[in-house]
Parts: sequence; C-alpha cells; structure tokens
Amino acid sequence: MKKNNPRISILNNDVLNVSLNAFKDLIGSNSAPNAKFNDKEIGYHLFSASASNTSISNISDVYEDAPSEGTIRYRLSNLESEELQKKLNETLKIHAMETVSKGPKEIAIDLTKIPYYGKEENSGDTIKTKPKDGTSRFFAYATLYLIVNNKRYTLALKYVRKGEALKEVIDFLLNEIEDNGFKIKELYLDKEFFTVEVINYLKNRETPFIIPCVKRGSCGGIRNLLKGRKSYTTEYTMRSKKEEATFQVNVVVKYSKGKYKQKGIKHFAYAVYGIDIPIKSTFKKYRKRFGIESSYRLMNQARIQTSTKKPVLRLLYIGLSLLLVNIWIYIQWTYLSIPRQGGRQTVKWAFKTMLRQINKITGEKLGFGNKIILKI
Repeated sequence: MKKNNPRISILNNDVLNVSLNAFKDLIGSNSAPNAKFNDKEIGYHLFSASASNTSISNISDVYEDAPSEGTIRYRLSNLESEELQKKLNETLKIHAMETVSKGPKEIAIDLTKIPYYGKEENSGDTIKTKPKDGTSRFFAYATLYLIVNNKRYTLALKYVRKGEALKEVIDFLLNEIEDNGFKIKELYLDKEFFTVEVINYLKNRETPFIIPCVKRGSCGGIRNLLKGRKSYTTEYTMRSKKEEATFQVNVVVKYSKGKYKQKGIKHFAYAVYGIDIPIKSTFKKYRKRFGIESSYRLMNQARIQTSTKKPVLRLLYIGLSLLLVNIWIYIQWTYLSIPRQGGRQTVKWAFKTMLRQINKITGEKLGFGNKIILKI
C-alpha cells in the first residue's frame, strides 16, 4: 500500500448505524417490551425501502423476517405532521452543525412537487398547478440547503399545503436555520419565488438574494428587458394587485455557439439585492444552486414509493430520503477524506454505493435469503 494513496474503508454496518442514530428519535420509541418487532427493526424496514427505492409492502413481501405492512402502518399511526416536521428539521441540521465551519454561507431554497393521483385525505393537502405527469395535484415541499464545496446539506424542510403564502414558507425556513446560528451570505431562490410579496419581504429583512425573473404574458414586463447583445443592469418595478416592488435586474447575454444544438444569443434576467458582483457573473453565481449532484435527483433515488393519501407518511418518506443524502455527505467529510496540502481530498464514494450498502445489510437483518415470500 502506497503511503500517498491510502485505502479507506467503511463497513456496511457502520453506514446503517450512522443512519439509525439519526433516525432513532423521529418516530418515537413506543414499542412494547413484548413487541415482536422493536424500534430498530422498524428502522431496518424503512431504510431498506428507502435504499431500494421501493414500497413498504414490497419489503414485507420479499423479506422473510420483515414486519408486515400493517405492522409498519400501525407503528407510524401516531405520527403528527407538525411534530414530525419539527423533529425532521432538528435531525437534518445535526450533521451540518458538526462538520460545517461557522460564518455566513450560501443558502438556496427550492420547491419540489410530487405528483398525486388519488383523492385527498383532507381538503388542501395538495396544491394544484398546471398539469404535469398526468395530474394537476401535487404534494409540495420546500427545502433549504447549504452550499459548501459543491455539496448540498439540506438544513430544513417544510410541507406546503394549499393556500400557504410563499413568504411565510421562506420565513419558516430562514428562521429554522438562523435559530441554530447559521447566517446567510447569499440566498438563491427558485423561479417560483419571483413575486412582489417575496421580494419585498426579503428586502425588508435585508437578506441578499438572487432570483431568476419569470416572463409572464405574451408581451411587456420582463420580456421588454430581454434585448440587446450586451449584458447590462437596470432597475425594474413589478406590480401585483396589492403592492409593488422595485429592484435591480441583471440581464446576462450568453452566446450558444452551437451548444446543445442551439445557435445565437440567449438572455437571462435575475432579480438581485444586496450582492455586489459583475453583471456577467450573475449567471455563473446562480448556477451554484444546481451542481453535478442535484439533491432532488439524489432524494428521488432514495424515496420510499407510496400511494398513501396521508400527508404525515409522505412527509416522513421525503424526510428519510433527504436525511440519507445528508448522511452520505457527512460520512464523506468525516470518515472518507484524506489530509492533503491545501485542503482535504474526499474519496470517491457514490450515493448509489451507500444505498447498496444499506440495502445489503438491512436485507440480512430482515432475513433475505434463498426464499421469496409471494402472496396468493
């Protein structure tokens, strides 16, 4: 073994234990002393479904010693959405607080929508948008994440119901992290937050931000700014029925040069506040909220599949998938990095590799062997 190329290993059981330690307080320890399945075994089941990107019922069917689907649902029946959301947000921040240095950070907020095809359990559980993937109803979740070294720690999660104001969603998420000592250097918001209400709220809060401008209508408005062959900055006033907001807009001109089989120029407009950067750098700076490893793409690789109409269960499943992404980042920074001159080098360890490790060890715990249990 070469000294300048050390080998680092992490056991499957270690990965599972880190996950279980983060998970242990989420659903409460309520198993009776004589219960057939204890809290740890319930955790094995949930993490197995998450790592396999499959359903609770499928794990019950395939693994000989796994709890039944009814047992899992019974053990989760006492969960309450607000309390679970509070516990999830406490858990999501643990690993970042251990590994991220103090000081103002770049923060991003996104809104993700999970398609829903059934009938709501309660009116307002889902939001209604333009039809996509065969439905116009979606379970919506807003997430706030920290951008550090091209990695994205999710620090806060909010289940968004019908009628909730976007500024209230942002207020909830920002308070979640500021109460724990995280300070905002710059805030990147998804285009859905480009509203008069949100912009005025953030300006009053004196929070630096970049938001992509949205073209609305067939003419006028932002469309009038998307012209010329040079990038420029201007002041723009946007109005709603109740109020108006005046803010700086950076219009960035990009030349396609045949990229993605496109030619000519493209205009990108961004609402900017409290950030002093060259106009042309706005595009590149905002791109930081994306990155090679998209947290939503990773989340979907580890999301328990379900058709349940219960918002609290869906919130739990989303929270578990985000937690696994955080754990993946935490293990890399804590256990799988090598001290090098000029910083630490992280060992390559794919998220799918971690999921396979969890899947293998939970399969062993739940009795996966030569026999498959099939329902008649």
